[in-house]
Amino acid sequence: MNLAQIIEKNVQRIPRNPAVISDKEQLSWEEFNRRVNRFANALRKLGVGKGDRVAIYLPNSPEYLVTYFAVAKIGAIAVPFNIMFRSNEIIYIINNSRARVLVAAAAEAKAHVLGVREQLPSIKKIILVGEDPAGEALSYEKLLAGVDSEEFTSAECSPDDIVTILYTSGTTGRPKGAMLTHHNFYANAGLNACYALHINDQDRLLTGAPFCHIFFVTTVLGPMYKGAAVVTMTRFFPEQALGLISRFRVTHFAGVPTMYIYMLQAYRANPEKYDLRSWRYAQSAGAAMPAEYILQIEETFGVGFCEYYGSTETSSTVTYGRLGHGKPGSVGLPADTWEVKIVDKNNREVKPGEVGEIIVRGPGVFKGYWEMPEATAEAFTGDWFHTGDLGKADEDGYIYIVDRKKDMLICGGYNVYPREVEEVLYTHPAVLEAAVLGVPDPIKGEIPKAFIVLKPDAVADETEIITYCKERLAAYKAPRAVEFRKELPKSATGKILKRELKDYI
Repeated sequence: MNLAQIIEKNVQRIPRNPAVISDKEQLSWEEFNRRVNRFANALRKLGVGKGDRVAIYLPNSPEYLVTYFAVAKIGAIAVPFNIMFRSNEIIYIINNSRARVLVAAAAEAKAHVLGVREQLPSIKKIILVGEDPAGEALSYEKLLAGVDSEEFTSAECSPDDIVTILYTSGTTGRPKGAMLTHHNFYANAGLNACYALHINDQDRLLTGAPFCHIFFVTTVLGPMYKGAAVVTMTRFFPEQALGLISRFRVTHFAGVPTMYIYMLQAYRANPEKYDLRSWRYAQSAGAAMPAEYILQIEETFGVGFCEYYGSTETSSTVTYGRLGHGKPGSVGLPADTWEVKIVDKNNREVKPGEVGEIIVRGPGVFKGYWEMPEATAEAFTGDWFHTGDLGKADEDGYIYIVDRKKDMLICGGYNVYPREVEEVLYTHPAVLEAAVLGVPDPIKGEIPKAFIVLKPDAVADETEIITYCKERLAAYKAPRAVEFRKELPKSATGKILKRELKDYI
């Protein structure tokens, strides 16, 4: 099998239907497949073979999708990461995955990659999109133009072959690369397409979430599985999202709660500017949607609304709310082919209404963490994956997320792992001790706040600390607030007690 069969079956059935739409171009399934084949041939000429890792540092765009499926057709492994990432984050992911080729947006690559090229020994070629490079990299556009053949036979892969490594930070240590297979993605693409999304081959889906996120399985692979078109937006802006829905007659929008809150504000400020009659389905994931907004979304936009629950390690959707049959605060029932249990610390299933850890089993469960057998073993009991999330189920089986067992916060739908931020803070010459926690925010859900003890005689202010972090991390990971303290609460062993700091939030 090969994940790229999702494209190929649509070429056979609906070749002239739209596949990918951007504000610059529209590609039919036939045209999209030809472009994917051209780039697959170009990558193969550069020496990319089955099992090689290809890093993707691009915004949501036709070029991202062409690159992703070209890599899949070769049988190589895509290693995508956020266009907001900076040098330190990129260096770790590329070196850990030992990616052979990097396909990157020209401006971001110049700012955060080319200057640290010597720290990326595994990278043999860098391909830039959007600008003709001067000797230090290859041009995506010229590579495509230089390929004669628009035919490419997809590599035959086993269901268990890896198609993607997605990096998900842990609360201890460095980010972990979740190995996701052709079967994982194909199975969950079908699940989203046939059950959760209520979508068909005349529909069009737009998302504000980055394609490098596991949401890709829902927002790209799900629609493509049915032959629906994907509308791309390089970066989320509420006015632009509403404008694209109006312009391209979008039927489905998928995003995180923060996006919907901003879209409500933008629409109410200028409702006559938009024509949203085509839009019928709104899907949310990544964080819990405040109940007060659900009714507003449905009434203001005239759409059906559903929430999903899943994770990187589960290839997206595990549970989802059935359209018109949801319960407030619930992430719905287990999806078809999935099993969900709520267990205590001894892995015994708890009674309805009792809180425990959510563990899951299904076709989307990942293969394991890249070259981290111990972390992989810790994540499983048999074939049950431990999500690290605390939840409960009611008498009808509806799942409710209560809290996160892992020390993680979600800011505007993005996962923020405190230890990663703390490690950057500790590199600041004035910082002696640091702890980062999530602070409730009415728009973002949570925002990072840093509690800091300065070194004796050192001087720093809030603006300096925040700027320092933004220069070394994606902006959403940087603290939004900093509180300076003479000391941080500690246990007898010297461990910082974050639970006591929470009393000050």
